[in-house]
Amino acid sequence: MATVDEVAVGDKVTVRKSADVPMSFKGTVMKVYTNSALMSIDSYQETDQNIVSDLKDKTIINFKHIRVTKAAAKAAKKPAAKESDAAAKKNSK
Repeated sequence: MATVDEVAVGDKVTVRKSADVPMSFKGTVMKVYTNSALMSIDSYQETDQNIVSDLKDKTIINFKHIRVTKAAAKAAKKPAAKESDAAAKKNSK
């Protein structure tokens, strides 16, 4: 089960079929909400073609059904902030 802190835009995820989810598929997170995520449906079984067509290759899934398989590359903002802090301290001396 994923949480809002673990899911980010661009993550590759796996969703398994359950009582709340009509099919298993692999997808990419497009937008993150409070308790769920909008994702594109990238890979699925041929027998689920009609469902995917009805959903227009997108769906919203609750975090409890999402398993992150590959996290998207995150921008390294913290090191840049540390460098600017170090420069500010150096200039203040």
